[in-house]
Amino acid sequence: MKSKILLFLFALIGVSACGGAANDVPKDGPATGSIQIGVDESFSPLIKAEKAAFEENYHFAKLNLVFKPENEAIADLLNDKVRSVVVSRELTEAEKGIFARKKITYRSFKFAADGIALIVNKSNQDTLITLDRLRSLLNGTAKNGKDIELVVDKANSSNIKFLVDQFSLGNSGLAVAEVGSNKAVIEYVQSHKNALGIIGSNWISDGENPTSLGFIRSIHVLSVSANGKDYYQPFGYNLALKKYPLRREIKMILKESHSGLGTGFVNYVCGDMGQLIVLKAGLIPLTRPITIRQYQINQ
Repeated sequence: MKSKILLFLFALIGVSACGGAANDVPKDGPATGSIQIGVDESFSPLIKAEKAAFEENYHFAKLNLVFKPENEAIADLLNDKVRSVVVSRELTEAEKGIFARKKITYRSFKFAADGIALIVNKSNQDTLITLDRLRSLLNGTAKNGKDIELVVDKANSSNIKFLVDQFSLGNSGLAVAEVGSNKAVIEYVQSHKNALGIIGSNWISDGENPTSLGFIRSIHVLSVSANGKDYYQPFGYNLALKKYPLRREIKMILKESHSGLGTGFVNYVCGDMGQLIVLKAGLIPLTRPITIRQYQINQ
């Protein structure tokens, strides 16, 4: 009888070690472990800075950034290839339906605002553009539009997707060429006099970053108008007061059922230090208040 009891105990131990709840124990915590995060390349400078600061504070945490166009990043989130994504839009109803069918919850956090920046060659002296003109260039109906070459990073990136939604253009027939990345768009505009580039303002907004400074000194940033009278550029004050007509919000969408590394990173980015990094990058923090002061200069 004694031997049967011992065999039964060994059998229980074997089940516990090989399956069941033991395999469900999370391998990461808010400041430990390793996860994949999908990031639209438009937000690369900002998220790289956030990652560097986070890992400097939490030495046992590893954030693996996967740079892909927005729609591809969200597809990876739906297919469990990444824990979180950094994008400029909310999930569509169809995407929400996939989560609902799988009984998986997700959370979305707005943490920064930037803008779609329109850039031209340094030799181009026409630095003003209206939304109507931009729309006609995109759909190929603009007068003298053949003299202007529109370039974007990728056809399914957040940059062009924002404009498609803004102007209700649909997904086909756009008069744009893709060159691979935001950096490649800037370099193309630098060497082509008739090019008009579409990038995220994050690439040229950090006044203390040598790369960002080098980029902005080598091109002109267009001022954009919604009414043909008032023109604004995609930087600080204009973004904060929502004057720039191509302003957008940056979000982190997190799929995590426990308090893991994704939660830890979201809390950091939305907290004081993370929001200071957003501000330093020349963008607008959305989870911490900022003070806007206007000064009158007597000449």
